[in-house]
Amino acid sequence: MGVTTATHEFKSSIPAPRMYKALLEDSPTLFPKIMPQYKSKVVQGDGGVGSILETCFPDEGNQVKIVKHKVEAQDPANYYAKYTVIEGSPLSDNIESVVNERKIEPAGDGCVVKATDHYHTKGGAADKAMIDAIGKQTTTVYKLVQDYLLANPGACA
Repeated sequence: MGVTTATHEFKSSIPAPRMYKALLEDSPTLFPKIMPQYKSKVVQGDGGVGSILETCFPDEGNQVKIVKHKVEAQDPANYYAKYTVIEGSPLSDNIESVVNERKIEPAGDGCVVKATDHYHTKGGAADKAMIDAIGKQTTTVYKLVQDYLLANPGACA
């Protein structure tokens, strides 16, 4: 078993507390407002640690179609969250599990969203093209969230 780690950064003009709330606390209700083709819901729990969330992505060009993840950690004071993919298209014959960590760091008037994904493989390395596509998809979602927050100053305040 091996681990392939991928990191992605997204610089935003949105302050860290607001971006954290949008991406990591309010996503089950916010994402469908921003992207009606996405479906997101809390399957079990209240959205906090131990909860299971499900997100369905549209088919158009997305590497990931559906994902269920379990919230492992939430630290709003440090703008950090960790969750594990327990079901869905990121898992494959070669990918046993995926652990996602999100850290939002204040940067001037905005923030930097740092995404670290650990792909635990059953043998060998994870598919680099798949990892790159997931990173691109993640960055696209962050940009859409940023644009929504800029257009709606009262959202996630």
